[in-house]
Amino acid sequence: MDTRISSPKRREFLKGLAVGASGYALCSLLTHPKQAIGQSVQGYLEKVPMEARWDHASNGLVRGMVSLYKTRYDKEGREKFVEGRKQGCLVGGAGSKRNADRFGLTGNDAKSAAAIIPAMVTLSYGPQQKYKIEEATAKKARVKCLECAFWNVVQAEKITDDLCSAHCRYYWEGFVKAMDPKLTSTLVKARPLGDSVCEWVVELKA
Repeated sequence: MDTRISSPKRREFLKGLAVGASGYALCSLLTHPKQAIGQSVQGYLEKVPMEARWDHASNGLVRGMVSLYKTRYDKEGREKFVEGRKQGCLVGGAGSKRNADRFGLTGNDAKSAAAIIPAMVTLSYGPQQKYKIEEATAKKARVKCLECAFWNVVQAEKITDDLCSAHCRYYWEGFVKAMDPKLTSTLVKARPLGDSVCEWVVELKA
């Protein structure tokens, strides 16, 4: 017979461990009953305000975009990077127009574009994104970006390359063309080009 198993001292030791573990578990339940019973992901998530969730998620997206664009810029060079942004963002702008339609953000003139496009960008970039509509008629609108989440990350990372003016230019162009082929969008000011704000003019051509 194996004396290690049949040893009274060993049996008493194991019994003590079992009793101690049970006591610890019971004590935990009595001390923190609500935390120990009925925990849920949704329960904890509801403790976080909706705008904070939005800001947290969008911040990760924007930082990922900056990192990706910087990697591509360094690898491809300025000319190829801009061409890639042109192709991708024209398509991306048109795709965002379809998403806007799904949310009920509809319109087909310059005034509508001045409100809908910033709303869709803010949806992705987060609550820190801020715009001001300077002019808005059916035929012409002027929009300024006063606060840009993407630009803020670029500045924080001390990146001096122009990672965003081409992106913004062609995204807006793709979006307005999807709204109405007669609409045009012109990026007239851009922070990476030395301006204090980014600014677009949207016009409905005859």
